[in-house]
This record gives sequence, structure tokens and C-alpha cells, in this order.
Amino acid sequence: MYRIVTSGLVTAALISSAPLSANEFVLSKVAKPISQAIKLSLDPALDNFSGSTQIQIEVLNSTKTIDINGVAYTATNIKLDGISQCDMTSKMLDTGIVKLHCANEIVPGKYTLSMDFTAPYNRQSVGLYKTIDGDLPYLFTQFEMSDARRAFPVFDEPEYKIPFQVTITAPSGDKVYSNTPEISTNVAGEMTTHTFAQTKPISSYLVAFAVGQFEEIEVTGMKVPGRVITTKGKIELAKYAAQQMPVVLGALEEYFGVDYPYAKLDSVAVPEFPFGAMENAGLVTYREDILLLDDNSATQNARQRTVSIIAHELAHQWYGNLVTMAWWNDLWLNEAFASWMASKITHQTHPEFESNLRLSKNRVMGVDARLSTKPIRKPINTEADIMDGLGLAYSKGEAVLSMVENWIGEEAFKAGIRDYIKTHAYKNTTADDLWNALAKASGKDVAQVLKTFIEQSAYPLITAKVSGNRLTLSQQRFVTAGTEAPAQTWTVPVSVKFGGTKLTSEQTLLLDAPSKTFELPFAPAWVFPDAQGMGYYRWLLEAKQMDTLLSHAKTALNPRERKALISAADALLDAGFISGGDLLKILGEFVNDPHPQIVSNALGYLQAQKGTFIDDSNRELWAKFVTKRAKLAVDTYGLTTKAGEDPQISKLRPMLIALLGFEGQDPAIIDTAKAQTAAYLDKASSADPYLIATYLQVAVFNGDASLIKQIKTVFETTKDPQQRTNLLYALGYAPAGAMQLDVLAYSLTDKLTAPDLSYLFSGQSYTKEREVVFRDWAYANYPALAEKLPPFALPRLPAFVAGGCELAALARANTFFSTKIEQVPGYARSLSKLDEQVNNCVQLKIREQASVDHYLKQL
Repeated sequence: MYRIVTSGLVTAALISSAPLSANEFVLSKVAKPISQAIKLSLDPALDNFSGSTQIQIEVLNSTKTIDINGVAYTATNIKLDGISQCDMTSKMLDTGIVKLHCANEIVPGKYTLSMDFTAPYNRQSVGLYKTIDGDLPYLFTQFEMSDARRAFPVFDEPEYKIPFQVTITAPSGDKVYSNTPEISTNVAGEMTTHTFAQTKPISSYLVAFAVGQFEEIEVTGMKVPGRVITTKGKIELAKYAAQQMPVVLGALEEYFGVDYPYAKLDSVAVPEFPFGAMENAGLVTYREDILLLDDNSATQNARQRTVSIIAHELAHQWYGNLVTMAWWNDLWLNEAFASWMASKITHQTHPEFESNLRLSKNRVMGVDARLSTKPIRKPINTEADIMDGLGLAYSKGEAVLSMVENWIGEEAFKAGIRDYIKTHAYKNTTADDLWNALAKASGKDVAQVLKTFIEQSAYPLITAKVSGNRLTLSQQRFVTAGTEAPAQTWTVPVSVKFGGTKLTSEQTLLLDAPSKTFELPFAPAWVFPDAQGMGYYRWLLEAKQMDTLLSHAKTALNPRERKALISAADALLDAGFISGGDLLKILGEFVNDPHPQIVSNALGYLQAQKGTFIDDSNRELWAKFVTKRAKLAVDTYGLTTKAGEDPQISKLRPMLIALLGFEGQDPAIIDTAKAQTAAYLDKASSADPYLIATYLQVAVFNGDASLIKQIKTVFETTKDPQQRTNLLYALGYAPAGAMQLDVLAYSLTDKLTAPDLSYLFSGQSYTKEREVVFRDWAYANYPALAEKLPPFALPRLPAFVAGGCELAALARANTFFSTKIEQVPGYARSLSKLDEQVNNCVQLKIREQASVDHYLKQL
């Protein structure tokens, strides 16, 4: 429990938790900030820090109480200049709000609110937090969504866009960075005070600073100065990012028609980071394994990841920073837009990546179909509400924006975005402002489409029937088989590709009713109801039409469309329209597709179905089936990288090796994995960069305690973030029993940071035996996990220990976590979603197990 101590003009106490209404999480609107100055004394070698702040405020209504935000700091000397006889008292609520009370009336007008404060550095990767890298201490910030209030007193809501002025006093041997250029330094003995220029108006979640013994490399070719900043000993790995920054930034400036809006663009590679990256204005932070790579040996996957995430964060500089949501209910649009923009810019600047084949919708449509899933635009009261379904918001939002752009046209979409940015620069907006701008530019009712996808959950199942040249489209809510759901309708731009003996054509048809019939220019022999894979919907054809489409798929559909077809077929199994055996047959046909990404996609869906249908009775049959399909691709592409080969082949090969090594237990693969691992631990550059991550995992899974010890040693000493991540994932595959428990115990030591846990935990569910070991360990070590995990990540824990198809595991999770909902409210939503996911899986297994087994046996 935290309390504010009594000092001078202030007395304070922490009030107890009580039933909370929605507005108790939101600051009262009697006052608003105009600008804020923050002075901090930060020494990374210590465990605590101190500071002071002056906030220029305007009181809008007569009041005796002013709200600000605060968590985990102790405030003293709170003063409100401009009013006499106001000995303020303070109460810090467990809602993150601090109520400052004056005995006398505060009349409307402008005042200066000031106070001193002290606080501990956070050690869970939020707020102002401390981390150790290479035995050196560093300080970083992560303030989104609502953690600026952990670092200093603040009006910590996105609608309050104000100028901030930051001054930091730190050890003279440390470098200090913030959002703006440094305008002066003052050395006083062993401490130096760094004064930074006042920011342009930004929300508090975009304020940032970093302190420590950093290295930096200049970024050239931008209209503003910039650097890539790393912890000590890693600057050589920053060159690729430094080369890509001006390329990406220039493409974004051209698209928006507005120059980058801030005075500098620094990018910081952070060794301990809870997310992938954060778009702080002028000081963007990235998890270091995203930003840093060896340009001489990096895979195309790694390069694509770096470029894409840089593009995502830089897109935010306009959409999110320059123009900001009024409240967190539109965070989905911030992230969806940045994801959509990143895909566009990545493909524009690096077409060789073939990133246009990525279908973001396939990551989330299974989740979005569940009754427990909420709309991505929903009421937001707490951080748990924000985090609930955040991944859905990124991917569904991106897919819906792509669908709308495809409908209204790229030029109209760009014109709408440009108008929106210029009209609302340095202001707050709601989603309606964007809809209106797109509608104005296109002349189409964009809001009619977007509201149906954004403000309600789920998506439609489009049934397409052809009679001559007449196409009838009907819609209903997509649900898993046996599920009863309220009726819903959408306004859907349905893009249809169709062909005859010689002709192929495409049309986008607006389905704004439960059913509608359209005339096509000719009677098609086949129809594909998701041209370019752009629709955020699933589709259904009559059996004969589906067979005809499948017979034309490899010649008539492009690779993106074939990926969309595979995912649609997988979804039709969930909905009960095809059998398990039929799906395995369809997926098996695409394993010899001419495009490596399609092969990877088909094999991936096969592996996903394994999680549902495998049991002791069919384990060997499944292994033979999957490895036989994998060997079809191996015969085509081989098991070793060839000089000058298509990188798409190089990207596929790790999956083939994983299937042969894990599922097939191929002795040659296992021996190669062990040899490659030994060479990699001795000299990282000796390994095939595409294959080493997979070889490490296979080797560890078949390894011994000596190998685990070697990996830990290299993990603790390497300065290569890519190697560190590879080793972290590999440790998650330690053999069941003593070695697995040893690695899990290791995860709670200070050798791993809080965000590292999800990497190591990702391999724990491979094999039932290891899953049981992990589950028992997690329950037994819950207090330590709860203390180490970032607060926003804790509600995800039930899914780690009870996902899959086991009702007994679900019951145990419900019993355990339901008693902790008061401490972690996010558990209530997690358990609700987990219950539906597990029961859906169980019902699918019951319904289709016989069909799957029959198919496997006949092979």
C-alpha cells in the first residue's frame, strides 16, 4: 500500500477500495492543464528518484477540489499559487486519481499548481523504470496507457494535450535524452542538469526520457536531426535501422502531405521493454531485438520486422501524436491506422519482402467470432478495459481499414487522411472525424460501413450463390457450430472475383441488406467471394461451386487470395460447414503450392488443428501425415539454404525442419540441430541465420543439462539482441521434468526481465507432459509471477495455464483465478473468454474427431 506523507501544507492518506462507478477513473473537468514543467533528479545507480513540477492550470468552475493523477509517488509541499489561505489536503485513490482539496473556494481563473515528490523506480517495465544491462544501470520510460502518473503528478488523460518542459539532473557520466533537443547543460560536481526545449502540445503518455551510459549513431537524410541510441557495446548493430529511418520517414511525409512535426527523431533500443515499441514524440523506444540487427547476416524476416515496426511507430507521429484520440475508446483506431500504414509503407519501400501477402485478419477472426469478444470500439474505464482485446484492435482495425480503402479507392482514402491530419493538427478527435473526412473525399457513406464493423463485435458470413449471371449475396453472423448468437447485420463491401473459360473479372458490391442480388457481366464458371483477400468476413459457397473454385485456385487466384482461401476453409470447419477430414484434404493440397508462403500457411493450419484432434490413439498417424506433407516441400526446396535462393524459400525452411525434428523426430535433423547449436554457441556468425532459431529449439528439446547450462552462459553474456532472443525462445523447450523446472526457476531470477517471461513461456505447451509441468509450476509460483509480470500482462496468465481443449484444466483455472478477481479485475474477462475458447474446442473435437481419424487412417 502506498501513502503520501504529511509535510508542510499537505496531509494525505490512501483511501480504501470501494465499489467504483465509471467516472471514478476519470478526472473531474473542473480544471484543465495549460502547460507543465517537470524537474527530475535521476541516478540509475539508486533505487529511488525525486522531482518537482509546476503545472499551469485553468480552473473552469468554482470548486474546492482539483483532480490530478498519481500512483506510487509521495508528494510534499503542494501549493496552489494565486489563492491565499489554501492549505490543501490530498487523497490518492486506488483509481489512480489524487484529489487535492482546499478549505476555501477556488474561483475560475488561471493558477500554478506545484509540488515536490519522490518515488521508487519501477521494476516491472512500466512508468519510470530501472533495468540492468551489461552490469550497468539504465532508466527508461513507458507511459502508455496510464503510467506517466507513476513518474510525476500529471493530468494523465489523452485529451489534455499541452506543452511539457523537462529538466533532468543526472550523474555527469550518463547521457540523458527526452522528447526535444537539449538547450542547455549545467555541471555541478558529479551531477549535470540537462534542460530540454519545451515540447509542442502532446498528451502525457507521449512524454519520455532515458538516462544511462548510452552510445549513439547519427541518422542522416531526414529533414530533422536524429540518432539511433543503444546501451553500451551495441552501436554497431544500429546501422540498418539508421539506414531505414529516412527511407520510411520520407515515404510517410509524402503520403500525409505534411512534414514530420517534431524537432528531432531519436530512436532508442531498450533491452527491457514490455511492448514491441512506443511512439513517444521525438524519442521513440523499441525493444532492442526489433531495432538492432547485424546487417551482414540478418534474415529477410528480421529486416522486414524492423522496417515494419519502424513504419508503425513513425506513422503514429502523425496519427496519434499530431492528431490524438480524445479518449482511450479510440485507441483501436490509433493502432489500427498505424498497422495499416506500416503495411502500406513496408511494401512500398521494400516490395522484395512480399509483405502484401500478410493477412492481418487471419490472426484475430477466430477470437472475434466468440460471444465473449467485445467490439474494438467500446467503453473504457480502466487499463484492463484497454488491454482487453488490444491485439484484436490492431489486426481487425487494420483489416477493416484495408477493406474500406479497397472500396473507396486509394486516392480518395489518401485525400481523406491528408484533410483529416491538416484539419486536426495538435488537436484531439474521435473516430467520427476520420469517417467524415473519408466520406467527404470519396462521396461514399464510409461511416455506414465502419460503424457496423467497429461498434459491434464479430463479422458476417457471406453466402454467395450463382445462377447464370446473377449473384445473390446473403449475410448472417459468423458463429461456431452449435452457438446461438443475436442476429446482426453489417454494411459490407464484398469484393468478388469470378471467371469463365477465358475471362476473369472483379467487382466490389455493397451488401447493405440481409440479402441482395447483383447482375454480373457474364455467367461465371467459378466465383471467389474475397477478391485480393480484402474482406473482413467469411464466405460460403455451395459444395459444387466450392469444388470448382478449388480446381481453379492455383491458376486463377493470386498468392494473397490463395492464403485467404485456406483461412476461409479453416473457418468453415469451426462453423460446421465442412468436416475435419475435408479440411485436412484441402490443406494437404496446398502443401505443394508453387509459392512458399502458401506452403507455410497450409502447414501452419495443419499444426493448429493438431492441437484440437491429437490424442494417444492417433499420435503416430498424425506425425506420419504431417511429416509426409512436409517432405513434399523438402523434396522441392531441400533442407539447406542455397546461395541466391528466393528468401521466401528460406523463410519456409525452418517450419519444415521443425516438423521433421519435433513431429517426425528425424535423427538426422536432431543431430544437425545439436551440431549447429554447438557452433552457434561458440560463434554466432557461423550459423545459418534462417535456421538457427529452429535448430536451437530442437536441440534443447532433445538436449541435456549441460546444454542448458551452456545456453544460459551465452544468454547472460551476449550483446547481440537477436541471439539473446533466440536463446530465450530455445530455453522454453527444455525437456520435461528436472530440466524444464530448472529453466522455469531461472525465469524468476534477475537474469530475465519481466517482458522476457512471455518469450520463454511460449514453448511450454509443446507436448502434454511439459504443459502439465508448466501448469503445476505456475500455480505453485503464482505470487512470484504476479510480482514480476508487468501489471497489464498479469490478466493473460489464465490463458497460459489452461488454453486448449481440457475441461479439467479450465476448471482448475476458474477455481484458482476467480478468488483473485478483486486484486486483478482483468481475470474476470480472461476467464470468460477462456471458458468459451476451451468449450468450443471440446465441442469441435467431439463433432469432428471421427472424421479426422478416418482421413488419417485411409492415408
